[in-house]
Amino acid sequence: MLRILLCLFTMWTNSLGFITKDEMIKRTLYLSQATYCNDSVITNWSCKTCDSNVVLTNIIMNHGEKALVGLYPKDKILFVAFRGSTNIQNWIDNVQFSKTCPYEEPYLCVETGFYKVFEYMKEDVIKSVETLIRQNEIEQLLFTGHSMGSCVSALMAYHMYGMTNKNITLYTFGSPRLGNEAFSDDFPIESTRVTHANDMVVHVPQMFLGYKHIRHEVWYDSLNNKQHECNDVIDEDPNCSNSCGPLHCTSINDHLNYLNISLGSDGYC
Repeated sequence: MLRILLCLFTMWTNSLGFITKDEMIKRTLYLSQATYCNDSVITNWSCKTCDSNVVLTNIIMNHGEKALVGLYPKDKILFVAFRGSTNIQNWIDNVQFSKTCPYEEPYLCVETGFYKVFEYMKEDVIKSVETLIRQNEIEQLLFTGHSMGSCVSALMAYHMYGMTNKNITLYTFGSPRLGNEAFSDDFPIESTRVTHANDMVVHVPQMFLGYKHIRHEVWYDSLNNKQHECNDVIDEDPNCSNSCGPLHCTSINDHLNYLNISLGSDGYC
């Protein structure tokens, strides 16, 4: 009887276009890298990580930030992917972290610079998403990004929560810490925060400044071939990205290479 039920479940999930977590990580990583490519390559959807299952509908740019909006029509998924900083090293060298508390609940605070970028992009992204929802059969909203783009995607997902009856999911890569503990604890969206080895960006802003990561971390080792499901329900897992602390969380190369995909403006385009 159990075998029959498992067989029926498999048939049911396949009929819905069931996508595994590993496959979703791969898809969103490809989208996150595509945001770094030049507009001619993206418009033709011909970059090395441009998935043939994607229909790109919009390229949105404002104040130097870029987002790609489009569809996985077969899976009824609408995605928004945000670009990270085009010069990671310059961003790390010059960033000055401060908090803003822009929400109705004054104890919910996020990093000011990330929130400014979100504000620049918010109106155009929402218009694009609402238009696509009206014109297409959509079951899921998918937000993703690498580096700074991770934080902008998280803020957009958080903003749209409650604005739609669609399922919202978030996949990020090499994300800095976005907000304070209250914001992290309040974050209501299914999230997968992918980290790699000794990536230094995931360790800023520092926890002693009052920042805490959004759950749930999935960590890949230095060879990119072993995935660790992390236990960060209460605190960040010392056996995952924090295992390089306190002295070895210093790698830019690990930040620019996830699952053996070269990321950034000099990455796979």
